[in-house]
Amino acid sequence: MKRAAWACVLLLAGCAAQEAEPLHTEVTTQPAPDPFEGLDKEVAAIEKETGTEVGVALFDGSEMTQTGSLYALPSWSTIKIPIARAAVEHCDYGEEYVEELTEASIKWSDNDSARTLWDCMGSDKEAGEKVRDEIAKSGSKVQVEGAFGTTSWSFPGQARYAFYLSQQDEDDPVIMEMHHIAEDQSYGLGTLETVPFKGGWSDDETDGSWHTRQFGWFDGYGVAIGARSEDGSYDDTMDALDKVAELLQLRLDELEEGLQHRQHRQHSGDDADDLPGRRG
Repeated sequence: MKRAAWACVLLLAGCAAQEAEPLHTEVTTQPAPDPFEGLDKEVAAIEKETGTEVGVALFDGSEMTQTGSLYALPSWSTIKIPIARAAVEHCDYGEEYVEELTEASIKWSDNDSARTLWDCMGSDKEAGEKVRDEIAKSGSKVQVEGAFGTTSWSFPGQARYAFYLSQQDEDDPVIMEMHHIAEDQSYGLGTLETVPFKGGWSDDETDGSWHTRQFGWFDGYGVAIGARSEDGSYDDTMDALDKVAELLQLRLDELEEGLQHRQHRQHSGDDADDLPGRRG
């Protein structure tokens, strides 16, 4: 009897050991909210308030957000960035002289300096191909004109190029100059702290309108924005870009605050009410 009872105890212990499996907690994560959801209405309001047409594009490396009445504008002085980068690679001038031309082209948006960088890369056709190839490194295709400022560049395409630049070394001489734009050009994206950017602006002689555009990057997004004033008002386009930049920063700030609040709730256990079977 004792031997039989002991065998039974061992049998029960073995069964218990087999049944004692570790508990697994399944954690589900929700996709991060889109900080630019519903941007269309707010950009439309800016257009109405400033009497301009606006274009906005943001690219985070995988998804493109595009809104506003404008899809593209002439590149104007924004194309001086790929010109300068192509010149660093292909220009035969001395390194110090190229750096001086780059600084003037970007910081003060000096047209003669940009033209000198362009000319050092060969004929208009040859220089255009080199600048086109530089932009193409981002996956964006642009047909670069000999009168390079008139090159049409879509906002999504420029946002893609901006994101590409954001992945390059910060000590790149061209990118470094994008952090030191002249104060009188520092509206729009220039009102946001530490954002590298470049702007371009001009009147359109064919219809008397005024164009102003900028591109740069911040918080993981390549950004391209622009405005067109049918009345030919530079001030109205600057006002529009100020408001767009403020809107984008506000959206990202709200996202960051929301994520911090959610993390706080998770750490404090306040999300218990969101679990299945715990609803009142």
